[in-house]
Amino acid sequence: MTKKSKILIVDDHPAIRSTMADVLNEEGFETDTAENGKFALEKCISEEFDFVLMDIQMPELNGVEVFREIKNRNIMSPKFIFFSAYSLPELRKEAESLGCFAFLEKPIEIKKIIYLLKENKRSPILVYLNDPIQGKDLCKVLKKENYYTIQAKNIDQVLIQLRQINFKILVFDSDLPQTEHDAIKATIKAHKANTICIETNEDENINLVSNKVSKQIQQDELVNTFNI
Repeated sequence: MTKKSKILIVDDHPAIRSTMADVLNEEGFETDTAENGKFALEKCISEEFDFVLMDIQMPELNGVEVFREIKNRNIMSPKFIFFSAYSLPELRKEAESLGCFAFLEKPIEIKKIIYLLKENKRSPILVYLNDPIQGKDLCKVLKKENYYTIQAKNIDQVLIQLRQINFKILVFDSDLPQTEHDAIKATIKAHKANTICIETNEDENINLVSNKVSKQIQQDELVNTFNI
């Protein structure tokens, strides 16, 4: 019997907590809730969660303070998905620097959260290639490797995704216009994300690209292990 992923939902609005819990329970997750940052921290210390879905602006302790305290205590750290109804660049930068899995804007897209929770077994990857069929085929190969993968259809979608999620890898076409190259790099830099860019082209075999992605992630995980 497959173990259910355990999710902690943290929001000071009871309706949001109950709605998200009902939806996620229907999707097969095990859920718990907390009404503020203090209670969220207490639950993360006493219990193990796979994910924490948390409004970053919370009474008692905000999301970043909870996340930082968990890391400081060196306890089992769940993946944090933050969301907010406001533009909070400083808090977002702090959250991403600590390694939050995603930062989403309200109104909350429940389908996106479900997709994140169900599909992510490893690192999130964004794919943007000139040839949409090649991009789709690459996503299929990466998903078989258990990666959470999104395919962007145009540069606007790429930039929106980069602003919402701290992707581990961005695979993009080396033949893109220079303006798009510049926009991608500027967005990653502006959000201080740790996204690794891998360039490819239509002549490169998809399996070779997939191998490059896996090797890059393995190298990154190895570096992080020695830096703990």
